[in-house]
Amino acid sequence: MNDLCNFLGLPTVDATMILALATVALACGTFWLAVEARQSSYRQIGVQTWLEFLKRFDSGDMRSERKGLAKQLKKYDPKKHDEISEVVLLLFEDVGIAYKLGCLSKELAYESFGFYLSRWWSAAKPYVDEERRRHGDDKTLFENFERIAVLMRLDRETIDEPEVQRFLDDEIRLSPEASQWK
Repeated sequence: MNDLCNFLGLPTVDATMILALATVALACGTFWLAVEARQSSYRQIGVQTWLEFLKRFDSGDMRSERKGLAKQLKKYDPKKHDEISEVVLLLFEDVGIAYKLGCLSKELAYESFGFYLSRWWSAAKPYVDEERRRHGDDKTLFENFERIAVLMRLDRETIDEPEVQRFLDDEIRLSPEASQWK
């Protein structure tokens, strides 16, 4: 090694120093690869989670649930509160939990569910308010659905009563057949 350093006109370097520098470089490279692998794994989990939510949302069973809930909420009657199915609301609660835990990106959630989250929240709010009231004003009921619906709503978006009614009418007209996400 000293002969090579002399030949190149470099100061003599101890072999231990070269080995130490190579070890540091190898450790840095390994750390970088571990970070990249972890980020890639999170992205993959996020995409897989998103695909599973899409399949659930557009399944024949969920389309039937959406249609039924839209009929119930179109003319919400607190006297019939206990007859309302929470399947759709719980799906959006699950989407909110996945988002909160970092398993679903804001971009994927918004692009696929933003429109539906904000409108279903507006339509279901009287039901959720009554449900919370019945449980001692428990604000944790559907809190993740509420949080993500608020996050997904556009600042300039107006979701008034006529818009909610139009949305519910569209959901009532859903065919029960699953769409492309079979």
